[in-house]
Amino acid sequence: MAYTYLDITNEVLNRFNEVELTSSGFGNARGFQIQCKNAINDAINYIYQREFGWSFSHSLQTETLVASTTRYTISSSIYHTDFETFRIEKSASLGVSGTSLRVLDYKEYVDRFIDQESTSNVGGVPIFVFRTPDNNYGLYPYPDKAYTLKYDAFSKPTALSAATDVPSIPEQFRQVIVDGATAYGYQYRGEAQQYGINFARFEEGIKQMQSLLLNRNSNYVRSTYIPRSQRYGVSVQAYGS
Repeated sequence: MAYTYLDITNEVLNRFNEVELTSSGFGNARGFQIQCKNAINDAINYIYQREFGWSFSHSLQTETLVASTTRYTISSSIYHTDFETFRIEKSASLGVSGTSLRVLDYKEYVDRFIDQESTSNVGGVPIFVFRTPDNNYGLYPYPDKAYTLKYDAFSKPTALSAATDVPSIPEQFRQVIVDGATAYGYQYRGEAQQYGINFARFEEGIKQMQSLLLNRNSNYVRSTYIPRSQRYGVSVQAYGS
């Protein structure tokens, strides 16, 4: 069985003994057929929301820094950024060796270093990265050259739309999506008991995904929330003015 939006939708419709859709009529769905299509995207979105570190949502972000610019914007397609992975790429032409950035608490940046944003000629190779209040990021010191910055992030799912669209979630977890969509289908119909039964099955499937995909990569998956910590205290003092 193919792993397309059409095939998954029909699998859900079959669970409700509803009429299947065809590829030619997929865009003309009606009534509960539309609800089943929506339920599949709802299930995928919920899977992404339940866990930030899915390997299938991982992406490597690259930014060419701008001299004298402190703050940068994270793409709206990203829903989770791993601040511990920020690093400057090695470049012989720019005279920089590859280096990992240390995470700085935003309040500490404001207290100690924010003056750099109104001061010229204080740039260099960035040492610290901080998360801004609007969930973007900034660097200290600001770059004095167009260094290449890289970091790991996790992307939002792209909503399925066309009949031939394929989910970003690996096919081995097809039934987890179907179980979730079935639960939402019962919710749309107001059948609370069946919704509860199927949603519990959906949650169990997600737990199995976590066991298979995350436990194997526990050293890779990290939290992006970095509390103010003594491990940065000495380093921050060393670079304070």
